[in-house]
Amino acid sequence: MDDLVKQARFDRDAFGRLFDHFYPAILAYCVRRLLVRAIAEDVTSEVFLKVAARIREFTGSTAEDFRRWLFRIATNEINAHLRQSIRRRELLETAARMGTIDSAVSTSLIADDAPADWEDIFRALGELSDREQSIISLRYFAGLKHNTIADVLGIENGTVRVALSRALSKLREHLRECEQTGHATPGDVRGDT
Repeated sequence: MDDLVKQARFDRDAFGRLFDHFYPAILAYCVRRLLVRAIAEDVTSEVFLKVAARIREFTGSTAEDFRRWLFRIATNEINAHLRQSIRRRELLETAARMGTIDSAVSTSLIADDAPADWEDIFRALGELSDREQSIISLRYFAGLKHNTIADVLGIENGTVRVALSRALSKLREHLRECEQTGHATPGDVRGDT
């Protein structure tokens, strides 16, 4: 795979094979962050268009370097999409109706024995900042390790650990509030933070 990364700078076929290999993971990450598959597919396409345009500038030499670079571009594209629109509430509400995330993810996310209500989880995620959402998504939905997340987001490894811990605490607190008061109302979901 490392040789393929080096070849992809100048060889369309090699780039096509990298695309085929990494597309599913980037699409899954985008779906988890954007919640609506059609929007996630559009953003994923933008990610790979940017990658294709910049592949010759890519300075990494390994498949892991390329993977980090892809997730960095994907994170930036997702955050830009969310900032450019007021769609976060709409995305959360649509995803809550559709039930688009596997329950196994919610269990690892909230670390609670209580069954998760997806509408509450989506709303709680919406209460977090873009960076907190990125860190949680990269860790639990994309399965990246702390050091890889740090590379993707351009922050220190320790910062990822602290931010992840705080974000999970906020998420759990919001979910406890939802449990005590019934459910959050759509107006409870903030826009970009």
